Amino acid sequence: MAETVKLSTTAYKKVEEDADGMQMLTKAEAEAIASKLNKVINLPILKEEAEQIILVKIVKRIDRFLYDVLPNEIYEMIRVASDGISEKDALILEQNLPPLANKYIDLPFLTEEMEEAVYRIVIGLLVRAMQKGKSIKK
Repeated sequence: MAETVKLSTTAYKKVEEDADGMQMLTKAEAEAIASKLNKVINLPILKEEAEQIILVKIVKRIDRFLYDVLPNEIYEMIRVASDGISEKDALILEQNLPPLANKYIDLPFLTEEMEEAVYRIVIGLLVRAMQKGKSIKK
């Protein structure tokens, strides 16, 4: 029988904070990813500033999705270059997460092909940042 493990008050507070946080990316990181996305995705009829605002909102929705589906101990590796997931694990996540995101996030103003591209690009960037020796800053 497994031993019952009690969390310290500090550890439990961290769990509560993680549950309430709902996102991992900073404003600057979300904007930088949206700028990369803007080079690939064109939203017709909109001026560049409006397009960038919408893309930042999309990045933040994907960020919340990843925050919900990945344990924070894995997702926060986007900031830690000394630790991280293997290339093999990154490939698995890059294959599995975009279709799942497509089920949970609907972007009705994009075609299905554009939605898939958005999920692949953003999730790919973030998953690669989780790999050992890499980070969101790289």
